[in-house]
Amino acid sequence: MAERQLALPGPIVKKSNHIARCAWPAKSVFEPRLVALVASRVTVADEDFKEYEIPVDELFREEGGATHRAIDEVSKALMSRTILIPDPDGWTMYSVFSKCRYNRKKRTVTVRFDPDLKPHYLALKGHFTQYSLFEFLLLPSVYSQRIFEILKSWQPTHAEITLPIEDLYKQLAVPESHRADFAAFRRRVLEKAHKDIHKHTSLRFDWEPVRQGRVVTGVRFVFTQARTAPIAAAKKKKAVSDESQKRNQAMIQAHKCYAQCHGQCTPRPGLLQCDVCKRYVQPKA
Repeated sequence: MAERQLALPGPIVKKSNHIARCAWPAKSVFEPRLVALVASRVTVADEDFKEYEIPVDELFREEGGATHRAIDEVSKALMSRTILIPDPDGWTMYSVFSKCRYNRKKRTVTVRFDPDLKPHYLALKGHFTQYSLFEFLLLPSVYSQRIFEILKSWQPTHAEITLPIEDLYKQLAVPESHRADFAAFRRRVLEKAHKDIHKHTSLRFDWEPVRQGRVVTGVRFVFTQARTAPIAAAKKKKAVSDESQKRNQAMIQAHKCYAQCHGQCTPRPGLLQCDVCKRYVQPKA
């Protein structure tokens, strides 16, 4: 059974699991932040969407004097942004907001969700995702935000979940360069998001690639401590092995450099290994 996370005090964001897991190509952390800020204003008593007023300082927390241009860019992006939710027969696209108004004097943004999103934010009785607004606002990247939401939609009812790699690519809207290079996806998306989420939120998890032969077909996310410990240990062992291999390669380069220098390791044009050589091989007196 999945470990329960302690709920933090403060506003809670609630949305359907479909919205939490949707494909959403957000371009900056401020787009998901504004949506989360608005969602946290929706109450269980609401029968219809209202116009929700959001102070600009809540949106641009660390920016301080956010420019009018920055506010315009986020607002326009969300007014034109669509989110895609798959269904058995295909998919449905939704607009995020139907209205957005900026008041320069009050420094507020007043927005309203698109009416078609009512089933995903109003009268939620089951199959919904909830998390601390405060935690979400601390996440520093779109990938961290999206992985946090996706995992929070699974974590309360699952000890682990395996997501097909192609589905994950779509959900996170990763560029083709990441799709073609899993090492880059691992480093820039999965590892960074894992670090950010553990630093800024109470969600605890680990992950590992699922392979068929040498091809990565999915990513397994694990929430129980009994299962995360072996995964973390295996990752640590691999990191030690990789570092040892790297050092061995550097030592081979150093000895080659030392031999080329005939024992006199001094920088010379065209000889790029001198820094490595000086680090690993002491010239004879």
